Amino acid sequence: MNRPQRNLQPSKTQVRLYLDLVLFVLFLVTNAPQGTGILFHEWIGIAFIIPIVVHVVMDWQWLVSVTQRLFRKLNGETRFNHFWDILLFIMMTLVTFSGVIVSHSALPSLGIPIQVDHAWVELHEATANLLIIMVGIHLAMHLKWIVSTMKRYLFQTNARTVVVEAQR
Repeated sequence: MNRPQRNLQPSKTQVRLYLDLVLFVLFLVTNAPQGTGILFHEWIGIAFIIPIVVHVVMDWQWLVSVTQRLFRKLNGETRFNHFWDILLFIMMTLVTFSGVIVSHSALPSLGIPIQVDHAWVELHEATANLLIIMVGIHLAMHLKWIVSTMKRYLFQTNARTVVVEAQR
């Protein structure tokens, strides 16, 4: 009996879920410099740029589509989500840029001397604290997608395995 072959290539939704999980873990680790040390905090903060850019690129079609319809009929949730995503990206850019400007370890370890200005430190701390709240709201806005996608891709396989094992 021939069984249909399963597609082993992850779907776009699976890739988005795994990328979002990586972003979430990096976000948590980056926001605990007292636990990781400042050098690790700075390098993870710099490395955070890559998955953020990938995340934006993966959602680019949605951003363009919503931007084109922004001043036409568009439901309030989508309109708010669009503006929130733009603000979130701006805030992450500010946090990352100000973090690089106040780097105590990462850039000096590359031979790039930094003269730290206290205003940049204050900006970094304020935007980082605000970003925590903003990411929390972002996650709450997408909670339904997060839960349903995690159930579908992370927990369904385990449930199926348990059923198959129980039938043996």
